[in-house]
Amino acid sequence: RIFDKALVDRAEQELKRQYLSRGLYGVQITSTVTPIERNRVNVTFSVDEGEVSKIKKINLLGNKAFKESELLDQIKLTTPGWFTWYSKADQYSKQKLAGDIEALRSYYLNRGYLEMQVESTQVSISPEKKDIYITINISEGEKFTVTGVKLEGELLGRDKELSELVTLRKGDAYSGEKMNETTRKISERMGVFGYAFANVNAVPGDRKSTRLNS
Repeated sequence: RIFDKALVDRAEQELKRQYLSRGLYGVQITSTVTPIERNRVNVTFSVDEGEVSKIKKINLLGNKAFKESELLDQIKLTTPGWFTWYSKADQYSKQKLAGDIEALRSYYLNRGYLEMQVESTQVSISPEKKDIYITINISEGEKFTVTGVKLEGELLGRDKELSELVTLRKGDAYSGEKMNETTRKISERMGVFGYAFANVNAVPGDRKSTRLNS
C-alpha cells in the first residue's frame, strides 16, 4: 500500500498500548523507515519491552466498617507473592481494577451498605516504571437493616409457603445476595405451580422495608 507516516505513528502507538495493557510500562518502541529500490520503503519497529511493572502497594481510604486486610481479601489485584508469578495478580490493568471495585461494592451491599460508593481511584507509577501504587477512596454510607419483608402480587393463595422461601428476616443487615437468592427461589417455586415465566422482583421501599412483587 502507499506509505503513510501517520499510519506508522498510529501502529507504533497501538503496539505501545498493547504492551501497557500487559503491565510493561517501561516499553520503548521506535519505528525506522528505510528507502529501497523502485520507490519503496522498509518499515521496522524496534521494541525494548523493559521489565513488567508490579503493584507495590494498594491503599484503601474511607473504610471504617471493615478492616483494610478484610477488604483486600475480596479483590484479585495484590502485591507480589508466592503465586503471583503464575496468576499475574500483581500486574495492574484497568479491567482488573474495575472488577475489583465491583467486588468491593458487592461485599458492602451484602452487609447492609446500600449507599456504598467508590468515589475515586488513583493509579501512579514510580519514575523508573517498576512500581505501581493504587489508592481506592471509599464512601461507606449508612448501614441498613431489614425492618420487614412483604409479599405482594399474584401469590396464588400460597402466601405462607412463599414466605418461607424468604431468606432475609427482620433485624438482618440488608443483603443483595440473599435478596437475589430469595427471588430466584420464589421464581422456581412459581414454575413448579405451572407459571414458568413468573416475574419476581425485589422492590426496596422507603429504606425501611422491602417488598417482593410476583
